[in-house]
Amino acid sequence: MLHFRRDCEGFPKRKWRKEVIYLNLSIGYLPSKYYDFTPDAGGCFPFAVDKKVPYVVSICDIYLPECEENFVPSWMGNIKAYPLYFCADVPNYYKNEYEEIFNAVQIEYRYLTEDNEKCVSVAKIQDKKQLLAAFPFYITLGCGGGTVVWGTKEDVFSVELRKWKGNWDGLIEKTIVIIPKVDTSIFWIGYDGDSIDVLSNQKYFSTYENITKTLPEFVIPSLCEFG
Repeated sequence: MLHFRRDCEGFPKRKWRKEVIYLNLSIGYLPSKYYDFTPDAGGCFPFAVDKKVPYVVSICDIYLPECEENFVPSWMGNIKAYPLYFCADVPNYYKNEYEEIFNAVQIEYRYLTEDNEKCVSVAKIQDKKQLLAAFPFYITLGCGGGTVVWGTKEDVFSVELRKWKGNWDGLIEKTIVIIPKVDTSIFWIGYDGDSIDVLSNQKYFSTYENITKTLPEFVIPSLCEFG
């Protein structure tokens, strides 16, 4: 986000100067004890991953509703991620808004499931312009307790019946299932919008140093460790 400040010295000539707003965040690798690739209600992760990946990273100490709007769209461009495929739980009371936003910027989408409460939809986002239009809506869904997950390059999402852990221990429910492809990264908006977790087999995420090289210039990262 760029804020403009007027410099009134030398009137009547006016000058404008750009003031860059920096974004501080933390980056840490999640220990394997923190997560399972089976769905875990209230834990990591509320979806199933049918193929393990070597790098599981948390981008944290952020609050997405207040983040610079170009953060994620620019970051996706830096890792050459487009097209992106977003899979999300969309409550029925948001469905009309979802379709209006996405139709307005010509984003392709399809429904994997629909019932009386919600639907699960996959959308193909081609570029930064489309993501700038769509991502605020996804932040709203993610902060509201819905699952919002996206992957790079290919559609790797389906919905199947799976057995859950955590708060739903033992329940068999319809579940978002992901089968990562080669050279792919998966991103998940954390429950309260205060993190983005990454599951990846790409070298971009193999080390802290590699990750920092992908971030937009206005981002100030720091390394964190999880106990």
